[in-house]
Amino acid sequence: MSSNASIAEDWQRDKKNVGKKRVEAFIISEKIDSVLSALESLNLQATFYESRGMGKGEKETVRSGRGTGTIKMPYSTRRTVVTIVDENKVQDAIVAIRESATTGKVNAGIIVISPVEEIISI
Repeated sequence: MSSNASIAEDWQRDKKNVGKKRVEAFIISEKIDSVLSALESLNLQATFYESRGMGKGEKETVRSGRGTGTIKMPYSTRRTVVTIVDENKVQDAIVAIRESATTGKVNAGIIVISPVEEIISI
């Protein structure tokens, strides 16, 4: 088991990971494979998960079992792709995501860029 001093040393070493950005893309579900492939071609690792939102995107329609009606849900289902990159690779990541997630329609998704203050290994 690591001592508290060792954990503190690890934290100080990890804290030096400055100059990184978090790139988070909210995209339609159908584009997840192409976006992940585009990021992989840049040797960027990513995490993705299903997300729901109340933005401008296309809303989900649910049909009842007997076909007696449909309900328009107040949210849209998307996929969220997250990667952390060096500052000098942010533009490459943005271009890759935009080109691979485009649908030709308005509101195909958004990309959010945030600074990363610390990365701490577990």
